[in-house]
Amino acid sequence: MAVALNGYGFSYQTMHPNKDTVISWGCVFKITFPNGKIYVGSDTASTARLDFFKYFGSPRKAKTDMLHELGAYLTTGDAYVLQKEILYAQENVKVGDILRVEQQYIKALNAKDPSIGYNR
Repeated sequence: MAVALNGYGFSYQTMHPNKDTVISWGCVFKITFPNGKIYVGSDTASTARLDFFKYFGSPRKAKTDMLHELGAYLTTGDAYVLQKEILYAQENVKVGDILRVEQQYIKALNAKDPSIGYNR
């Protein structure tokens, strides 16, 4: 099956590698939201190092909560700050290894507890 390149020159396969694919750089990160809740995620795309500062994972529940909170911040004029920190980073690593470490951090930080985090 042929895969067309997108506008950035990356194929679907390079943007979404399988667990055995070795990537040049991958990371596990933690985002802390203004309400104190956290989201632990990983970036294993071939562009991970390039888009680290603009990729915030996909915490669905957090996005819903953020929209509600953002309205309050916009009316008060307060800053809305998300803190993103790297918990683990590795060069020339298998995608599966990054995903395994991500699950370890989710468990260690209790990020699936709804009172603590947004992970499912």
